[in-house]
Amino acid sequence: MNLFAPHNNSGAIPNTKLIKYLARRDVRITLVTKAVSADMVIDEALLPEEMDRIRTIRVDHSSLYTQTLEASRNRITDNGVKLKMKSETRPFRAKVVNILKNTYLWSRDRDWYLRAIAAMERELSGEHFDCVYSTFPNEVNHDLARYVMRKGMADRWIADFRDPMFYRYHDAHNLRRLKRQHRIERDADVVTIVSEGARSKFLCDGVTPDKIVCIPNGYDPEDAAEIRNTVTPDVLRIFYAGTLYAGRRDFIVVFRAISELAQEGLVDPSRIRFEYAGNEWPVMRSFAERYDLTDCCVNHGFIPRSRVLELLGEADCTAVCTHNTKTDQGVVTGKVFELLLIGKPILTVVNGDEPASELGAIVRSCNAGPVYEQPDHDTDYPALKQWLLEVYQEKMTTGKVRSTLDEAGREEYSYEALSGKLFELIAQGSGVAL
Repeated sequence: MNLFAPHNNSGAIPNTKLIKYLARRDVRITLVTKAVSADMVIDEALLPEEMDRIRTIRVDHSSLYTQTLEASRNRITDNGVKLKMKSETRPFRAKVVNILKNTYLWSRDRDWYLRAIAAMERELSGEHFDCVYSTFPNEVNHDLARYVMRKGMADRWIADFRDPMFYRYHDAHNLRRLKRQHRIERDADVVTIVSEGARSKFLCDGVTPDKIVCIPNGYDPEDAAEIRNTVTPDVLRIFYAGTLYAGRRDFIVVFRAISELAQEGLVDPSRIRFEYAGNEWPVMRSFAERYDLTDCCVNHGFIPRSRVLELLGEADCTAVCTHNTKTDQGVVTGKVFELLLIGKPILTVVNGDEPASELGAIVRSCNAGPVYEQPDHDTDYPALKQWLLEVYQEKMTTGKVRSTLDEAGREEYSYEALSGKLFELIAQGSGVAL
C-alpha cells in the first residue's frame, strides 16, 4: 500500500489504523509502502508504537522519474499554469491535458511498481506468506499483489477498495478502468469494500455477492487522548474539515437556516462560527456569500491532522457532508467515524437525488445529531433549523452543547473491532504480507 503514516492523507489513516490493531493480534506483518518524500504532507504522530513489530519496506521513486517527469510537473504546478481537466469552452485542450495527466499518473505508478518489485525480490527472496492484502486508491497496489500471487509468495489475496476505480464509464478510459477493477475482483480471493451502498459497483460476472465483504472506515478510540475540550463560552462553533469536491458537497442549507433564524430575531449570527479546514475555501465562502454570512466563516486552510484534532476539541458541533444519487450511492466519508469518536453533535448534510443514504443511517443509528437529506427537504430542513436554534440557545444559556450520542452504537465502528473482521479473513498462519 502506498498510503501509510506518516503520510497525512485521509487514505493513509484507515490503512495505518487497521495494521496497528492487526499487529496487536500478533499477526506477523511485512509492509511495503512508499518512502517519505519532501513533497508529502506528513504527521509523525500518526505512526503507531507497533511499528517496531512491523517489518517495513519503504520504496522511493527512481531518480529518473523524480528528475524528469516529477520535476516537470512541479514546475508547471508552481508556475500556476496547471490546466483544469474539464472545460466546456476548450474541449480539445481539456482532452489533451487529460491524456497528459493520465500518462503522467501511469508513468508514476509504473515507476514505483518496478522499484517495489525490485525491493521485494531483494528483501523477501525465498519467503512465503499466508495472505497478501492490497488496497486502492492506487491500482498499482493490486498489481503488486497479483505479482506476489503469480510468484507463489502467498496463499491468499484480499483486495481492498476504499473507493471504486470508476464512477461512470462514459468514456473509453473509464470503461478500461472498470474492466481492470473487475479483473482484480475475479483474481482476488476476497474483495473488501467500505460501504454496503457501493456493493452494486463491484458485482460482475465471476464475482458472487459472498466474495464481497464490507469493512467500513472507523475510528481509533486511543485518538481520544489527543483531544482537549476547550470550548469558547459565548460563541457557537461548528467545524468542518475535508474536501467539497468543487461544490458537489455543499452546506448552503445550513447558511440558509442561520439566515432565516437571524431574520426572525432568534439568533445573533455574530455569535455563530462555521469553521473550515481544507483546500477549497473559495467554495465554502461562496456558500456563505449567498446569504451574506461570510463574517460567520473562518478559514483554517489545509492543516495537519494534529491541528484538526485541536479544532475539534474547541468546537461545539462538528459537520459532515456527502452526496447520494441514483448513480452514486453508498458514499460514506471516513471523517464521520472520527467525529463519532469526538462525541460531539454531528450536523450531517447529504446532497443528491436519492433518499436513505448510508451516511445518514449511521449517524441516526448512533443518535449523533441531525441529518438533512436533500430529497427529504420538506421534513429534514425544519428539523435542521430547529436543531440549530436549540443548540444556539443551549450554548448561550449554559456555555456548552451537550451530546446525545449512543456510545454503544458507535463501538462497532472502532478500528479495534474492524481489525477483527479483517483478521477473520486472513488465513491463520505465521505471517501476512501487506
